[in-house]
Amino acid sequence: MTMNDYDRVRAGIEAMTAYISGERAMDDYVAEVRAQDGDLDRIADSATALCAALLLQIAEMTGKTQHEVLQELAHGLNRSEAEQQE
Repeated sequence: MTMNDYDRVRAGIEAMTAYISGERAMDDYVAEVRAQDGDLDRIADSATALCAALLLQIAEMTGKTQHEVLQELAHGLNRSEAEQQE
């Protein structure tokens, strides 16, 4: 199934909505995708498309490059994990 960028991002929103809704909702979503067409790679592809769209928007909003945004995110996550381990 070929999807345009809009459909990929929309499917990413659906996948992430299921993810943040809890394990049961995500399990149900994966089962639904599996029953519809069995293309579970579509979940990863659509989540990636959503992340890319959000990254582009954040970069535009902040005036930073996408690489800078990713670096800041990585540093922030690293800092948070280090603080949790202390």
